[in-house]
Amino acid sequence: MSPVKLAIIGLGLMGSRHIEIVNSFDGCDLVGVCDLDSDLGSLADRHGVPFFQKIGEMLDSTRPDGAILATQSAAHVETFEACARRGVHALIEKPVADTTQAALRIAELADLTNTRVLVGHHRRHNPLVKAAHDVVTSGQIGNLLAVSMMWTLMKPDRYFDIAWRTVRPDGGPVLINLVHELDILRYTCGEIDQVFAQGRSKARGFEVEDSVSISITFRSGAVATIVGSDAVTAPWSYEATTGENPLYFNVPENCYYFTGTEGALAFPQMELWSYPDRDRHGWQHPMEKSVLPVSRADSLTVQLAHFCDVVRGARPPLVDALDGARSLAAALAVLESISTNKPITPSIDPA
Repeated sequence: MSPVKLAIIGLGLMGSRHIEIVNSFDGCDLVGVCDLDSDLGSLADRHGVPFFQKIGEMLDSTRPDGAILATQSAAHVETFEACARRGVHALIEKPVADTTQAALRIAELADLTNTRVLVGHHRRHNPLVKAAHDVVTSGQIGNLLAVSMMWTLMKPDRYFDIAWRTVRPDGGPVLINLVHELDILRYTCGEIDQVFAQGRSKARGFEVEDSVSISITFRSGAVATIVGSDAVTAPWSYEATTGENPLYFNVPENCYYFTGTEGALAFPQMELWSYPDRDRHGWQHPMEKSVLPVSRADSLTVQLAHFCDVVRGARPPLVDALDGARSLAAALAVLESISTNKPITPSIDPA
């Protein structure tokens, strides 16, 4: 089987990681990278990859089978259209776009051009997340009733030297980070019915929030909360507790708690709590803890392998454009709730 030829568009934080992962993966060849910033040509040189500043020129010169779009989300429609018109399949970094209308346009373009889209909600490819999904959806903890999520960490000051991270429409932890938590909730718990959120920028005073609390109800009747902040000294985040990203200090803690009528799951340590005798339940009776064995794997590498299969037509995308649009709609509903102080129902309905 010949390697899949891939290109990368956008060489920021995620684009740079994708270069390293693609170059170390046997199933694909990196044929070109593109960014408007000419200074990033040195990054391409270090990896021995042709560098371009114009997307069309790169696509026409290198003729990739697929492209990884790691630009700002507001540029995703234009960038994807350049790929789709040339029959180049795309892995689009999350969020899939900056608006639900733009996300639906991407889905429409994909259908019109018969181009496959995988949205980069890479955490769904993590075996830990898959195991949590299976525990919840199989009924192993009974009827899911309540979920608690923490995403609390300290972003370094230099992170905000990139101006767009401090302003709308793309900046702030809701769209950059908590869209992951919302996507995991949709994946494990089902579709979201309503969100109510409060956000503040007390620590940094930016236009965008640095701290947020989100109350969520699901169509199933379950409820969830997310507390998030990128300005606190705390270890309870997906990044720190899973060890998925080597850039983060790893701690053996939990950050998500799924609770049901027959048990509970603490993630990512995969601790299952239940009563040993189901006929003897209640707060006066002892509980027992077991640890679910789960193999570890780098989710970005697993996602890349999946994308290569998607490009070859061997399997459908785990997260297609419409699925990505629904997670985006949830994040945008959070921002709308913060601005209006009202509960909001996420929707991708253009009306």
